[in-house]
Amino acid sequence: MTGSAQAQLPEAGLSLWKTSYKYDLGNSWSGQRLIAMVGGAMAGHLDFFVHPDGQALSVFLLEVSPAYRGQGLASVLMDALYASYPTAWVDHGTRREPDGIVWWDRYSEPAPERNIHNRPPQEWAEYFDARHVMADKADNEARNRTTGVHGHRDAEYRYGERTEAEAQQYAGHFREATTSYADPTVQPLYGSLLLYLPPGLHGFIHDNTRDIAARAEALLQHVGHGNLPRAGSVEDFTGFWNTSLDAALADAAHAEAFQLDRVPQPSTHVAFHALPLDGDAPTYIAAGRHVHYTDAADIPVQLSGLSWRTPTRPWNLHGAAFHTPVPASLPPLDPLGPTPEYRTRYDLLGKLRHDAPAPVPQAAPAHAARGERIRALADRLIQDVAERTARPSPPAATTEAPFTPQQAQHPLEHLRTSGRASAPRVR
Repeated sequence: MTGSAQAQLPEAGLSLWKTSYKYDLGNSWSGQRLIAMVGGAMAGHLDFFVHPDGQALSVFLLEVSPAYRGQGLASVLMDALYASYPTAWVDHGTRREPDGIVWWDRYSEPAPERNIHNRPPQEWAEYFDARHVMADKADNEARNRTTGVHGHRDAEYRYGERTEAEAQQYAGHFREATTSYADPTVQPLYGSLLLYLPPGLHGFIHDNTRDIAARAEALLQHVGHGNLPRAGSVEDFTGFWNTSLDAALADAAHAEAFQLDRVPQPSTHVAFHALPLDGDAPTYIAAGRHVHYTDAADIPVQLSGLSWRTPTRPWNLHGAAFHTPVPASLPPLDPLGPTPEYRTRYDLLGKLRHDAPAPVPQAAPAHAARGERIRALADRLIQDVAERTARPSPPAATTEAPFTPQQAQHPLEHLRTSGRASAPRVR
C-alpha cells in the first residue's frame, strides 16, 4: 500500500474485504473480488480470476465509486491484490476507459516483474494464451497513444520482439486448468437471502433466550417454504447455492454492500442448508464451489437446517438443525408456470398452503446402506481389537519388553469426500 494513497483517503476508516464474485460460472479459474469499504459504505472494488493453483491471476475490472475517485483508492486496491498473491503472475488485460488509462500511467506497480506484459512469454505462456495477451498489449498501446500517455511502454516493449511472432510461437504452450465442480446430487449446498424483517420478528429470531427450533420455524414461515433463494441472473448475489455455509453468508453480505440505497433498519443474513438432490438434478451451471440453477421450473429440495446472523454481530451465528428433513422448493422463474406439485403445496406467494398434503420423507440415498455396512464393519474391527487388547498377554519368551498394541484408530477417520475432475458442468 503506497503511503501517499493511504494518506489521501477519508478519515472515516478504510477496510478491505476479499470475497468470491460469481460472474463467470463454468470457468475453472475462480472469480474473486476485493471490496473497499469506507465508513461502512462500498467505495470501490477490484474483480479478478485466480488459477486453481493460485500462481496466476487475471484482472477483470477495477472500479471506484464517483465520490471516492482521485483519492488513491484504485492504487490501494491494486497494491492489495499484489500483496494477497505474492508469487503469482498478473495479467492486467486492457484498459478501455480514459480515466483508467490515465490512472495506470501514474500508478507505480509494487512488483512489475510479475506483470506478464513486462516479461517474455516463455515464462508465463502455460497460464495465459499468448495470442490474447499480445492482442491486449497492442490494444493498450493504441489507447495510450490516443490518450497521450506513456503507459509504461518501456517496460512492456523492452525485448524488441514483434508481438505477432511471439503470439504464434508460444500459443501452443497454454494449458487449460482442471478443477472439480460442485454437484448438487452428491453434496449438500447452502443458499442465502438478505432480509429486512419486521421489528418484532427480527427481535424474536435473534433472541438467544428463545427456543432455537421455534425461531427457525418462524423464520421459515416468514420466507415461505416455496421461496428459497433463486437467481434470475448472475447479477443476483444471493441466488447461488454454495458448497460451504461461509460462502453462502458471504453472498448475503456481498448483496448488502452493493445496495444502491442504504436501508435504515437492521438486516438479517439467512442461509438454507439443502441435502443432496434425490434423483436427476434440474438444469444448472456448475463452478468449483457453487451452482446456479437455470431450470425454469420450481426445484424441490430437502432442508436439513437454517442459519442466520446480523452483519453487525457476525460472530453470533444462530443455527438450527432439523431432526427430519423439511420439504421446500426454489420457486419457478416464471411465477405463473409452477409444476402441479408446487401448486399443490404452495400459494402464489410461495407460502405453504393450509390444505397441503403431508410431506413425503426423502428417500435414503442409494449409498446409505453401504455406509451403514462400512460403519458396522468398522465397529466390529474396533471391538475385536479391544477384546484382544484386554486378554492377558502370554509369558514373554525373551527378556525383551512385551509388545503393547497402540490405541486403535477408527478405519474411517481419514476418509474424505472428493470432487470429480471434469469439464465445466452444465446440466
